Amino acid sequence: KSAKCAKYFTPDDDGLTRDWGGYRVFCNPPYGKAISDWVRKGYEESQKPGTVVVMLIPARTDTSYYHDYILHGKADEIRFLRGRLKFTDEDGNTKDAAPFPSAVIVWRSQDMKRTLREDVLELLAHEQLTANEITEKLNERGHKTTRSDVSPILTKAQTAGTIQSAGKRMCSITGKLAIVWEKKANES
Repeated sequence: KSAKCAKYFTPDDDGLTRDWGGYRVFCNPPYGKAISDWVRKGYEESQKPGTVVVMLIPARTDTSYYHDYILHGKADEIRFLRGRLKFTDEDGNTKDAAPFPSAVIVWRSQDMKRTLREDVLELLAHEQLTANEITEKLNERGHKTTRSDVSPILTKAQTAGTIQSAGKRMCSITGKLAIVWEKKANES
């Protein structure tokens, strides 16, 4: 009833026994003792070609599963959420805030890491684009990409000094004022 995606697994489907390879997966696993099995599953499935796994979990960095499957470069991104999450039930009613901090963990298969980043930088080598325009062009090339996939690449490339902001202009996709990105002139 509360599923946000066209394809999803219910508890009866047992997502731990299903193949996630080749998909973009969002998982908010049960937070009980089995959470380590879900985190391991997310990490292992992300090793399959064409796979991105995004998981919402408690930010319990002292646990074995954090050290075994997330920290030390195993996850591509760890996003710690500010404040405490408020969950809703299947009817959309807000529940109490979680009693712990939360994090979003992102794992990408090797081909998704390399190809997406390279394609973003290659697009910016030829023209100035907004994040939404980059996403649109990547999708035209056959990627199944969202702006959420592109934004972290832009942030990392800017931090690394590979790209820079070229100011702002109206985005051709959204019609809203947006940052325009370009490859730095001294970068090959």
